[in-house]
Amino acid sequence: MCYFLHKNIYEEPINQFNMKVKAVFFDIDGTILPFDGIIYHSQKTCKHFKVRVLTKKEIIKYTIGYKITESIPRLLPETKKFIKQFANYYRTSYINDVKSWKPFPYVKNVFRWIKNKKIKIGIITTKTREQAKANLESHQIPYDVIIGSDNVKKRKPSPEPLFKACKILKIEPKDSLFCGDHPFDMQAAKSTGCTAVGVLTGWGKKRNLKKAGADFIIKDLRGLRNLIK
Repeated sequence: MCYFLHKNIYEEPINQFNMKVKAVFFDIDGTILPFDGIIYHSQKTCKHFKVRVLTKKEIIKYTIGYKITESIPRLLPETKKFIKQFANYYRTSYINDVKSWKPFPYVKNVFRWIKNKKIKIGIITTKTREQAKANLESHQIPYDVIIGSDNVKKRKPSPEPLFKACKILKIEPKDSLFCGDHPFDMQAAKSTGCTAVGVLTGWGKKRNLKKAGADFIIKDLRGLRNLIK
């Protein structure tokens, strides 16, 4: 199979993209924001509770895309007894320091470009809605809907968050894109009927994003300019 590299987009030639986009949905960590804040506050929380400090590699590989209350006890079994306190401390610490963790430098321009085209913007994240809102509003990033892990019964890769967002925006999934860096994002998009766009700025690589169902893969969000006409 041959692939073509064009500017910011790595595209599989058999895919056709000729629809009118009504909404673009985004993951946050690894897509809009680097992982720096997650790593710093995860390690800070470990130090606070006097448990082994997780490495950067462990945090990225085993906690991104998962709930804290599930991922941390797998890595640090001793935290099972106080995992709710651990999770609350992490979230509070992160939110109080949210302005320190800036989005990728091109994000605001891309979001502004999308809004100028009268396209809706949705955020689909495993963060709580409060965390996500703090991230976006502290950096004046526009959005029309946020679906956090506390807004649904099943988070990504379940299609529930995307279906809920589409319902709120009153659009059909087929009229939207979902951009994310994790295979869970691609799986959620495909099971919902959204076009799945993998982004190479975070967790995933070309190989695992394609395997998870990515229709398109872009280097970063600037590649959306080549997709959305």
